[in-house]
Amino acid sequence: MKKPSNYIINPIVDYWQNLRMFSANVLLYLLGSFLVGLTFAAYMLLLNLYLREQGAVESFIGTILSAGAVGMTVTSIPAAFLLRRIRLKRILLSSILVYCLAVLLLSRLPVTGLLVVVTFSAGVAATFYRVAAAPFFMRNTGSKERTFVFSASFGVSLMASMLGSLLFGWMVPQLAKITDGIIPAYQWTFMVGAGLGLLALIPFALIKATDPGEENSSADFSPALLKRRLPLYAKLFIPYFVVGTGAGLIIPFLNLYFRDRFNQPPDKIGLFYFLVHATMLFGIMAGPVLARKFGMVRTIVWTQLISIPFMVMLAYTYSLPLAFAAFLLRGALMNLGQPIGSNFSMELVEKSEHALVNALLMLGWTSSWMISTMIGGNLIERYGYTLPLMITVVLYIISSILYYLFFRTSERKTLSGYVIDTHEIRER
Repeated sequence: MKKPSNYIINPIVDYWQNLRMFSANVLLYLLGSFLVGLTFAAYMLLLNLYLREQGAVESFIGTILSAGAVGMTVTSIPAAFLLRRIRLKRILLSSILVYCLAVLLLSRLPVTGLLVVVTFSAGVAATFYRVAAAPFFMRNTGSKERTFVFSASFGVSLMASMLGSLLFGWMVPQLAKITDGIIPAYQWTFMVGAGLGLLALIPFALIKATDPGEENSSADFSPALLKRRLPLYAKLFIPYFVVGTGAGLIIPFLNLYFRDRFNQPPDKIGLFYFLVHATMLFGIMAGPVLARKFGMVRTIVWTQLISIPFMVMLAYTYSLPLAFAAFLLRGALMNLGQPIGSNFSMELVEKSEHALVNALLMLGWTSSWMISTMIGGNLIERYGYTLPLMITVVLYIISSILYYLFFRTSERKTLSGYVIDTHEIRER
């Protein structure tokens, strides 16, 4: 019998060996992250569809989404600063509680300006939760398994999105049969999603956290640091802002894209999102192996560029099979490098800068969405989906070029793979 190829065995063994190195804190976080991811899935999949069923137009939906991004933007830096003063466990517990309560309120309030306040609050809570993630991983991992932890975290969130998309997309039409119609069905589905997220309070409460002074005593937010490191921070921030601007124009509206252009019901759209998250999960799990072979920067840039033709296909096709195939491949390729990019950014800086840099990256993403989701909603309402998709293509290309130009010399090849040339980065 022919022996399995080492190209197959070695990555599997590599993954297993690194998974066994995950600490109890990391495993508890991943469990909580899965439960929270179910709530995120309900929010991301159903909010637009729910608002549309109640008569909201794209520009209003864009305003609602923008309010969430505003909440995330104005909180990014303060959240990173508070990491020094409050235990990460308390941040995780309080932020998830507020987020789930916001989702419950979204399902009960009428379609008025009050939804702007609620989505703003949800954005604030999500920011505290997400800003804590990267510093948490950096403090609870060793250098060997760290890339795998970042990828595993993203993979767990994707698995939650897969299950949530399938479950919640299926629930809406099923509940519509036994309730007073489609709108109550959406409301009950939101309640189930929020309830599952609240269960994350259990594993997060079991995390063994040190006092905030011990966790973040070395965190540096000084003006002197900002002045000295501004060139590097700008290089990290700008590509995130550009790609976030492109994503905000169209990604939040892709569920409406399938509803409006192809007349697909919620359960079919949920199935589409289940499958795209499955392909994204496969891509993300391949990410550390590709990064070790080709380097983090090249992996991020090339997978992002290869996704561009599929975005163009989404813009112009009116064939559902073609649009679905493009949706799958674009999602897998475009998101493959996201956890690698987070890891790369953390490796470029000192431990004392982790919280600040993570907040700056989040600020780049959320501030761009704050602007572009509102613009995207208006563009779709006036011109349809093709124009914002093509603008997104241009911005993705610009972001890839900038990332390559900024960091092409930041890694060097060794016998064990690519490593960050920290001396060069920190002396610039």
